[in-house]
Amino acid sequence: MKKLLLPGALVSMVLGAVQLPVVTYYRDVLPILQKRCLTCHRPGQVAPISFLSYQQTRPWAEAIKHVVVTAKMPPWSGGSPVSFGQDHVLSQAEVETIVQWVDGGAIAGNAKDTPPPSYPEDAGLDPEGPGSSTPQHLGMKATVTEFGLGVVK
Repeated sequence: MKKLLLPGALVSMVLGAVQLPVVTYYRDVLPILQKRCLTCHRPGQVAPISFLSYQQTRPWAEAIKHVVVTAKMPPWSGGSPVSFGQDHVLSQAEVETIVQWVDGGAIAGNAKDTPPPSYPEDAGLDPEGPGSSTPQHLGMKATVTEFGLGVVK
């Protein structure tokens, strides 16, 4: 009997070690959105889509994955003429978390894991780049294209 238990225990340990932790919206993804995306992706800002809630974000999960993997979002991380500095550029770990969330079914998770609201008050778009005297949002238009989310002049 002991001989049968040992192989079973080893198989359980190996399979358990291979499983990735389940990535959820409330615990893992929402903090990233708050830190990197909600400056623009909320009502009254330049982005055409709000990511303030799971219900608003979930339908866009595949598009979000695409634009962060290809560095189209945040827009300035891919060489966009729109500049906000480097504060919103996603780390590789953040990109991987979003990819795991989407690939894992874009699970909501437990709403009790929701972090307190946190985001800057204004997107502060400056189409001319840092140090420009151009008024914020001047000539900027939010768009949703076949390639993802975007901001154009």
